[in-house]
Amino acid sequence: MNITFVFILFLTHLACGLLITLLFLPEAGIDRRFFKSISFWSFLFLASALLLERHYAFSLPLPFKVSQGRFAQPSTELLNIANILGVTLAATCFLFWMFARWGSLRLFIVIRFAGLLALGLLCVEALIYRPQLNPLWVSTINLPLNFISSALLLGSFLAGMIFGHWYLIDTEMPKKLLLQMAWILIGALALRVLSIAVTLLLYKELVYPETNFMENLISLAGHGIFFWQRVLVGLVIPAIAAVMVWSTARGGSNQSATGIMYVGIAFIFIGELAARYLFLLSAIPL
Repeated sequence: MNITFVFILFLTHLACGLLITLLFLPEAGIDRRFFKSISFWSFLFLASALLLERHYAFSLPLPFKVSQGRFAQPSTELLNIANILGVTLAATCFLFWMFARWGSLRLFIVIRFAGLLALGLLCVEALIYRPQLNPLWVSTINLPLNFISSALLLGSFLAGMIFGHWYLIDTEMPKKLLLQMAWILIGALALRVLSIAVTLLLYKELVYPETNFMENLISLAGHGIFFWQRVLVGLVIPAIAAVMVWSTARGGSNQSATGIMYVGIAFIFIGELAARYLFLLSAIPL
């Protein structure tokens, strides 16, 4: 089993999530250095994922411990589209960084273009890594939702941490923007929980109706420890952190809200890495 797959997905989703998060934030009133930071880190994460994919080839396992499913062999056309989208998005992030650093133009167009490009890349990747499990429409619909919600959760918490950092430097930024960021965190987390709940329901009722699907998934005798790590560390604790961020931001305590985001992003990273390991192991997107 090649763990490179986990890191490629993680880095790609992190970069795409940062850019998608910007779609929910206004440009006006926000320090341009925040946008410069987002574009820089997005470029770095995406470039690292592209280099890993190019120089460290991985092969997905055929039989899985839980699902006994198989990944489809991606078509050349889909791989080419993904490569084109990935390179184009990386170039857009670099241009985004230059505009944010030196340009005097508004960033509205480049932010929207980068965010839509990131959504397209996630959808194409979902088709590439779609498990061949009957009924096939379950994976076709469920995996894009899973990838987008995962990217948004990763990106929103990291963007929130960076946003809080610049909030402490530029004290003239409106306080209501930090509260808006808190709502984005809560929305991203709710979407992630919904996508996982839909996955478990569809797999239990339609993909494995005649097996002890949930028992195999959560059993500590197998790989259940990764499932519980994914749920408790990657969802429950971040949910508490998100509510605390909202509460402190509403009270105007920007420094406390930023500190909580620093803690929350660590748990998000652990949970999403565990989710990708479970996906590689079982072909179940969690």
